[in-house]
Amino acid sequence: MKKILIISSVFHPEPLTSAMMNYDLAVGLAKEHNVTVLRPKPSRPIGRDYIYNDESYPFKCITLDSYVHPQSEMIGRFRESMSFGQACKRYIREHKDEIDVVYNDGWQLFGLYIVALECVKNEIPYVVPIQDIYPECLFTHKNYPAMAIKMISKILNPIDRYYQKYAYRIRTISDEMADYLSKTRGVAREKYLVLDNWQNDEDFVYSPIANEKIVFGYVGSVNAHSNTELIIQAFAKANLPDSELRIYGGGNHKDNCVELANKLGLTNVFFDVVEKKQVPDVQSKVNVLVLALPTGNGGLCLPSKMTSYMLSGRPVLASVEESATTRYIKEADCGISVEPDCIEALAAGFRRFAEMDEIELNRLGKNSRLFAEAKLMRRSNLPKITEVLVYKKK
Repeated sequence: MKKILIISSVFHPEPLTSAMMNYDLAVGLAKEHNVTVLRPKPSRPIGRDYIYNDESYPFKCITLDSYVHPQSEMIGRFRESMSFGQACKRYIREHKDEIDVVYNDGWQLFGLYIVALECVKNEIPYVVPIQDIYPECLFTHKNYPAMAIKMISKILNPIDRYYQKYAYRIRTISDEMADYLSKTRGVAREKYLVLDNWQNDEDFVYSPIANEKIVFGYVGSVNAHSNTELIIQAFAKANLPDSELRIYGGGNHKDNCVELANKLGLTNVFFDVVEKKQVPDVQSKVNVLVLALPTGNGGLCLPSKMTSYMLSGRPVLASVEESATTRYIKEADCGISVEPDCIEALAAGFRRFAEMDEIELNRLGKNSRLFAEAKLMRRSNLPKITEVLVYKKK
């Protein structure tokens, strides 16, 4: 029986992919091992107030007293990362003899670094999962002076490199990401484990759909990285009769998107916020699911909404640079990918789908579901990370 410490910056009941996956991991490991989860007070998405009980889980769960900052502000997020990292460090120092391995999924960058330092000091092996690449993504669609980016990167790059260098294994979500990190961080490629994200698989049930008009949908956070404004502008540019665009999600760009749709006079764009458990249902009621990632933010990863979209068995329209997303669309034959950050290209994508008949839309959707069943399910991916955490120490 292993004594496993899972450090999770987001956790159940927060409706985020990492929170759900870490919960699944803890539940799975707790069947045969001694599992403890450390988390901050639940705070995502912004504005949500949670009622939760740490004693309700089949493993030990501890909510640490650390600073939380769900707002999308760099200084506040850095403070949050350091605060949670320090709280986890104190726990590890006080319980070092009770820990065999650590799953280090705290906040980037400082949180992961602080925990890594303490693990190295106490000779505790750790696994670090990476969903987004820092510090690079801090600068996506930001107009920082080149000199400022260079100076910030010079400070932050060694921090990111350290917790990867000394990790037992590094879990990434695409081959493209693993290749890039290995090359830029100087870490052996074999140390990286490529493992797709999974969702609540059993919640997604595939069925064909026939709407009287073509319905496009976006489901996810509405923020700077989601490029939702681009989706709205391209939909307006496509000027499709008998069509709808439904945007489900909250975030710090939602008000801007609502204002943009009103300004463009779009009476066929609808906004709503749904609970995580409602996602499969709302996605099943649209014909095509849409995602758009800014240049520099989608080339090295597979966004969790792509997994969710494919599990729903719907065609995908993706505005994203060459990446795991475009590769999966080609391999699965389940949709269309277009040039990122281009209103005309995305509008053309909308038009191409509007010209398809029901048979073709359902064929693409079925392909999407079949690919997800083969590669993106919990049953195939969870055992791979579990195996890494219960390895035998030499």
